[in-house]
Amino acid sequence: MPNLREIPVGFVVEQAKEQKSAGEARPYRSLLTAWFQHNHCEPEGYEALRDIDDHFTKGTANIQPLVVLPGCVLGRFRTNPAYANQLVTIICEIHRRMNIPMNESKKATHPEDIRQTSWTWPHVMRVMKRKGIIDNKTTKAVFGALIERILGDKVKPNSIRRTKIGDYDIVDRYDYNISTADSDICNEITELFMPLLMPKKEPKN
Repeated sequence: MPNLREIPVGFVVEQAKEQKSAGEARPYRSLLTAWFQHNHCEPEGYEALRDIDDHFTKGTANIQPLVVLPGCVLGRFRTNPAYANQLVTIICEIHRRMNIPMNESKKATHPEDIRQTSWTWPHVMRVMKRKGIIDNKTTKAVFGALIERILGDKVKPNSIRRTKIGDYDIVDRYDYNISTADSDICNEITELFMPLLMPKKEPKN
């Protein structure tokens, strides 16, 4: 028998989705946001808030995908054009930061314009697996093909899937088995993915 003193999150989500508009669903969404914050579990709550947001934005825009993504990309990151395009944009930005000319990097006045010489594609692959963006069984070859498809003519064919740059062994290691430097790099890369992973901000009155 369910605990009648605690309303399940799933029930609140479904009640929100039964409303006629996003505005009418807002009190339910705000309640969930407060609950997740109170219990210090915002990351776990992202999916519930996303579910509500997606319900009211579905089919409202005729967005065309920039790139048709393969099956190793999971869920909305592949099937929802808005999310897929955002993923493509993030990968292109990671590539840009990894390849900023050194002479430009030395003159940079903003952190995002400094070349990231320590970032490698294995770091990116680890983050994408851990955040549920790509299938956990994705291999180096499949991941490399994905990145090459996204970057298109920005890279040479097979240049990532066959590269020996970076240690792909770190992709599936436990946290305590990777160095502090690798952990810091993954955290830096994760920050770039956060706009894709987090739900929309609560609208202001």
